[in-house]
Amino acid sequence: MKPFRILLAEDDDDDTFLFQEALEQIPIKAELTVTENGMELMKVLKSGVPKPDLIFLDMNMPVKNGLECLEDIRNFNGFENIPIVILSTSVARYLWESAYKNGANRYVQKPTSFTGLVEILKKCISPENDASPDVEQFLITN
Repeated sequence: MKPFRILLAEDDDDDTFLFQEALEQIPIKAELTVTENGMELMKVLKSGVPKPDLIFLDMNMPVKNGLECLEDIRNFNGFENIPIVILSTSVARYLWESAYKNGANRYVQKPTSFTGLVEILKKCISPENDASPDVEQFLITN
């Protein structure tokens, strides 16, 4: 069985560590690739490596933020249908509405607990996950 490929763009080392630890709590064979900013992310996507099954984008990254990456990915041939989850500490309406309009599949407020992060990952990775939720299911808050 091929691994579930996840690409995470996250500039905070602590958040990356917690994400990796939470992913290990889920009974799935996962392959995680981490990039530290949006420019690095786009280089990885254009490098010809196997396409990810799911992309997590931190909203506030240096060089290129999550919304800028989202727009680039959605305009990149062959990546239009890959599920993308935006991760952010902020749930400001203008941010999540912009993510929704630009093709993100979920906008997740970064959980305040490790257990919360595990639950969010389970929800995003689940085969029953609706890849195009309506706006009420799009925003996931603490």
